[in-house]
Amino acid sequence: MAWKRFPVPEFDHRSLRNLTYKAPKTISKKQEEELLVNSRTGDNSHCGAYAVMPDAELLNRLNFRGDMQQMILCIIPSEGGNLLGRSMAWFNQRAYILDANSADAEIIYEWRTPRTHNTRLGPEDGIQLNYRALYLLSARILEDENRGNRVMIDHDWTPQNGSQGYRIIAGSDKDKDNFHDSCFTFTWS
Repeated sequence: MAWKRFPVPEFDHRSLRNLTYKAPKTISKKQEEELLVNSRTGDNSHCGAYAVMPDAELLNRLNFRGDMQQMILCIIPSEGGNLLGRSMAWFNQRAYILDANSADAEIIYEWRTPRTHNTRLGPEDGIQLNYRALYLLSARILEDENRGNRVMIDHDWTPQNGSQGYRIIAGSDKDKDNFHDSCFTFTWS
């Protein structure tokens, strides 16, 4: 049986259908800088995801286009955590995980779905994060450009196994409130 040769990771994408879109409120540059300073000092009270205004030169460098150019600042505890990506989309998806919100930001990870309707986005078991703060850009791949997805932050999500965390969900279709095109879960113990 051919399907056994290429296992597809499990992903409960149906639970991310027909959600009411709530655009994340963008924090100011000053608030962004304060969060970064607090994260460097070991303050774990601000772990979470925050929408920030992305650097225009960075978006241009990454060929990131479209109306939805939402960048998310992701803060995790000083002990580290896990980032897992999943997807169920008609269009191939791409994710940039960056170290900064600046034109010269380093791309720490660049993930893309291998083909449409494949749940794999990044490594099958995710990655262990040793960074306190990361930036995330989520997009669908459209020929030679990246078209920004609509993104929602879900701080109310509860991970399994008694872990803590949050998730960022994204949809590439403006006419449907389905947010399973890209799903990023950040967890820690």
